[in-house]
Amino acid sequence: EELLQAVRKIGSEEALDALQLRLPAEAYEGLFLVAAGDSVNQVLQARETRVDQTIDTSDFAAALATAESQSRFVVVDDDEAMLAIMNAPLAQWRVFLHPTQNKLARGDRSGPVRVLGGAGTGKTVLAMHRAKWLAENRALGGKKVLFTTFTRNLALDIEENLKTLCSADAMSRIEVKNLDAWVGGFMRARKLEHRIVYDRKQDGALQAWQSALATKDATLDVPDSFYSDELEQVVLAQGLTTLDQYRTARRIGRGVILSRAKRDAVWPVFEEYRGQLASRKLKEVDDAYREIAEMIATEQGSELGYAAIVIDETQDFGPQALKLLRAMIAHGPNDLFFVGDGHQRIYSRNRAAMSRCGIDIRGRSRKLYLNYRTTDEIRRQAVALLEGCEIDDLDDGHDESKRYKSLSHGPAPEVRKTSGLEEASQAAIGFIQQWRSAQAENESLSFCVVSYSEKSRDALGQQLQAAGIASVPITAQSNHADARNVVHLATMHRAKGLEFDCVIVVAPESYLGPAEETAGQRRLLYVALTRAKRGALLLQV
Repeated sequence: EELLQAVRKIGSEEALDALQLRLPAEAYEGLFLVAAGDSVNQVLQARETRVDQTIDTSDFAAALATAESQSRFVVVDDDEAMLAIMNAPLAQWRVFLHPTQNKLARGDRSGPVRVLGGAGTGKTVLAMHRAKWLAENRALGGKKVLFTTFTRNLALDIEENLKTLCSADAMSRIEVKNLDAWVGGFMRARKLEHRIVYDRKQDGALQAWQSALATKDATLDVPDSFYSDELEQVVLAQGLTTLDQYRTARRIGRGVILSRAKRDAVWPVFEEYRGQLASRKLKEVDDAYREIAEMIATEQGSELGYAAIVIDETQDFGPQALKLLRAMIAHGPNDLFFVGDGHQRIYSRNRAAMSRCGIDIRGRSRKLYLNYRTTDEIRRQAVALLEGCEIDDLDDGHDESKRYKSLSHGPAPEVRKTSGLEEASQAAIGFIQQWRSAQAENESLSFCVVSYSEKSRDALGQQLQAAGIASVPITAQSNHADARNVVHLATMHRAKGLEFDCVIVVAPESYLGPAEETAGQRRLLYVALTRAKRGALLLQV
C-alpha cells in the first residue's frame, strides 16, 4: 500500500528512477514502459503475465517455471550442465533471460522474425537462447541450426558462449559461422575457384578497378568516387548484371540524376570491371552472394540441411546477403530469426530493407527496450551522439530510442578534447589507473581502448606499454577473451559485439561534425561507447 501511494505520485522519469531500489524489478520496468507510451495490457502481454492468477507460494516447482523466476534462476537438469556452469568464467554466465526475451526465445513462429533493440538490450543473448531452443526441439532428422553473423570475431565469441549455454548434444546440432566463412566453404565444396574481393583498393582488385576507370566516358562530368559509390550502392547492392536492369534501377539517395543516355555511358565501366575481375579469378562479395543464391534456387531438392537460421547483427548485412540467407532455407515455420539495431549500422553501403529481399516479417516483429549492459549515464551520452541522424528499422521504416532505458547507474562519461594521440594516451592511462585503484580487492576490471584506426590503436598501445600497462590487440584472428589483467586494444569495427567494464574511445574531432555529414562516424562512436558497462571516456584528437 505504501509503494502504491509512492507510485501514484510519480510525475517524471527522474522520480521513477528515485524509487527504483524500492520497487520490484518487474514493476520498475513495466512503469517505465507505460511512461514511454505502452499500455498496461501491452506490458502484460509481452511478459505473458496474468494479474488475475492465484499464486501458490508453497509450490516451488511451479514458481520456478514462471518467466519471472527463470530470469533470475536456472534449474540444472544434469551433471554435465552443472559442470559447464561451474567452470564458466563470470562473463559467460549468460543463462538468464528477461521474461520478454524468454517468450521470444521459445516456441514456434509461423515465419521470419525480426527483433530490434539498442546496444546492451540482450539481442545476442536472446539469439543464442533461440538457437539453443531450436536445436533442442526442432533440429530433427540430422538437420542443424545455423547461427550466423557479420564478423569472424563475433562468430568466435558467440560459439564460445553457446558451448557454455548448451549441452554437448544441443551444440552438435548448431553450426556457428560468419556469413563470409560460410560462403567460402560453399565455394570450396563446389570447387569454385574465384577468390572474394573485400577491398577494392588492394592487389588484383585495384588493378581491375583502375583498368575499368580507364574506359570511362570523358564527356561525363563526374569524379572517380562517383563510379565507386554507384557500383556499391546501386549495381552490387541491387544485383544488376545488365544494362537494361541498370536503366530502370532505383537510385534514391545518390544525389546525381542520370538520364537514360548517361546511364548507358556509365554502365561500360562496371561491365569492364567485372570482366577484369573474372580474368583474375576474382569476384566482388555481393556478386558471390547473388550467384550462390541463384545456384541454390536452381538446385531444387538439394537442401542445405538447416532446420532454422539465426542471424545476429542484421543491420550489417546488405541486400544480396539477406537474399542469400532467404535462399538458404525453405519458407516455413521457424525458418529465419533476425536480431539487429539500426543505431549500430556501421557499414553504410549495406543498408537493406528486409521486405525487398523476400523476407516477410509482418506480424512477427518485436523490440527490446531495456539495457542490461550499459549504465543509463553512458547510454544517454551515446544516444546524444546520434541526435540528428536517421535511424532505420531494417525494413524501410524508422526506429526511435525514446523507450530505451538502462537499469543500472554510474558516473557520467567524460568527453575531453586533446591535442593529439600523446595527450590522449596520457588521459587514457590516468583513467585506467583511477579505476584500478578504486576496484575492490578481489575485483579485476576489464578495459578496452577503442581507436579509429589500426595505426592509432598501435600507437596508443605503445604508450600504455611504456607506462607499464600490459595490453593486447583485438584482431580478426582473436578477441583474446581469456586475457587477464591487460588492457584490450581495438578499432571501432573490431570492438563491435564485445563488452568491457571500462572503455576509452579515441576519435578525431571531425567525427563530431554536423550530423548530416558525419552520421557514419557518429554510429561508430555510438558502438564504441556502448561497449562499456561501468565507465567510459571519450577523447577527441
